[in-house]
Amino acid sequence: MENNGKMKNVLIVDDEKSFLLSLLQGLDAYAADFNTLTAQNGRVAVDVLSSTKVDLVVSDLKMPEMDGFGLLAHMSKKHPNIPVIMMSAYCTPEIKARLKSLGAFTILEKPIDFQEFVDHIFAELNAVSKGYIQGITLPAFLQLVEMEKKTCTLRIGSHGRKGFLYFQEGVLIDADNGIDEHEKAALDMVCWDDPEIEIESICRRKTRNIQSPLTYILMEGYRLRDEKMKAAEAQTSIHAQAKEVGPDSVDFGTFLKEINAEEAAGSDNKEKTEAVTKEDKMATTKEILNELAKIQSVDAVCLVARDGFLLDSIARTGIDTEMIGAIASSGFGASESMGRQLGKGNMAISMIEFEKGPVMLSPVGDDAFLVIIADKDANLGMIRLKLKKHCGELAVAAAI
Repeated sequence: MENNGKMKNVLIVDDEKSFLLSLLQGLDAYAADFNTLTAQNGRVAVDVLSSTKVDLVVSDLKMPEMDGFGLLAHMSKKHPNIPVIMMSAYCTPEIKARLKSLGAFTILEKPIDFQEFVDHIFAELNAVSKGYIQGITLPAFLQLVEMEKKTCTLRIGSHGRKGFLYFQEGVLIDADNGIDEHEKAALDMVCWDDPEIEIESICRRKTRNIQSPLTYILMEGYRLRDEKMKAAEAQTSIHAQAKEVGPDSVDFGTFLKEINAEEAAGSDNKEKTEAVTKEDKMATTKEILNELAKIQSVDAVCLVARDGFLLDSIARTGIDTEMIGAIASSGFGASESMGRQLGKGNMAISMIEFEKGPVMLSPVGDDAFLVIIADKDANLGMIRLKLKKHCGELAVAAAI
């Protein structure tokens, strides 16, 4: 059925005939609102997309001939602005929230709740009408590969650059961007804009040359890109100031020295002022950290400067808090950077769940952040409440 210019077309892709039939029967009540098209696998869906104007694709992940990954890869190249709703029988609420936070597509867990299904269709179609279309982001696609434990080779293209990412049962084992290899290449590629993704359902590398988990690769990649952008902006600002002064009135090298000297003098004065009240501030800071450390199953609470310097901590015996500060600073910076890049505003709380428990990060003022290391049975709701309550107090107490 061709789009008449007003009616939207929704394409549903799934190889289970009985499931498709049940959806069509339910969606018949909304025939006045949108047209429903169907395809039994990704290959058929590609044909429909090439011949019909489609406003929304709803697709299962596991299908014969061409699965949902292949369809997403095709759409990233040929139809990047069509929104997508994915369906999977193996999706936890945590994974759904993580993928949705990336802003690329919605994922629904099978068996689906029909009313929720309809609500998501209308939400996506309304977003299209208002011009809020977002293409498929590479981080979202990679986390979907990880979630489904897929083995594949991904060929990624972006603005003339090409590279490969290799996955073995959902684990990123290697990468090559034509210049660098292994983790360095992966850190670069995960930040590529407007990706064109091609997928091959075999992994062409057998040796694992990347040991870091995908979550770290994504966070660190965005942190590094953010640092480069800030450095470039700073350099541009310095050259602009030099230009205003004028090349004939001052030597450029002397100008830079004067700027650095002014910054150093300001820093020295600040340190002298803060030293007077340091002991009083740290006493109150310790009390707040103690309050957070009392939460059941919390192993360590660390107040860390953005450069990784440990300001204060309370931890169980045997935990190296200095190491926590150094490691967590990169993760915190990457989380903030990712939020900015995705237009999500200021960071409130970031949490990474590991096999043996979560790590939670929360900003404290402008110059520090809080790290909470907990066991897997920790009450995450209680930790969040305490963080919201005490981070502001902590910033005031330490004058951060």
